[in-house]
Amino acid sequence: MDNKFPNVGENLRLLRQEMGISLDKASKMTGVSKAMLGQIERGESSPTVSTLWKISSGFKINFTTLLNENTNTYEVIKKEEVEPIVEQQGNMKLYPIYPFSPQRRFELFIIELEENCTHVSSTHSHVLEEYVLVIEGKLDLNVDGKTYILESGHSIRFDGTLEHIYKNLNKGKTIFHNIEVYR
Repeated sequence: MDNKFPNVGENLRLLRQEMGISLDKASKMTGVSKAMLGQIERGESSPTVSTLWKISSGFKINFTTLLNENTNTYEVIKKEEVEPIVEQQGNMKLYPIYPFSPQRRFELFIIELEENCTHVSSTHSHVLEEYVLVIEGKLDLNVDGKTYILESGHSIRFDGTLEHIYKNLNKGKTIFHNIEVYR
């Protein structure tokens, strides 16, 4: 078989795994049969351009994402090389370590709050869950009116659609990781 798109099968399988969906669900999302998707993943069938468009549209990804050679199975990101988003007169820095992508369906941030900094986060209708892991300092986190005191090494998971407020009411800087998982 002459496979015009040799990377599609592996890329399709990896995307599906990253999204946490079965072949059955992928079939419903794309309009391509479960059997055909399985054959493409195993390299037993070479998809037509029309089929590739259906898959990319269903997965809400760029067409070329399916075609690209997947040579990087890892990615190293150094915080010092990430441009932070600075708010509150420099008292809050948000480092977008892994920005959203349809394949991942989450974002990972490192957030730094200076002493006495409070950040009121608007509710996120598109965020399913948020995860917070305190790395340094102490974080006062108010979720839907209830306050949680988190120290270094403590973590919390909560519904991202609820109102939440991050506070560093302590001496020194508070640093935490924030993961937002999207619907």
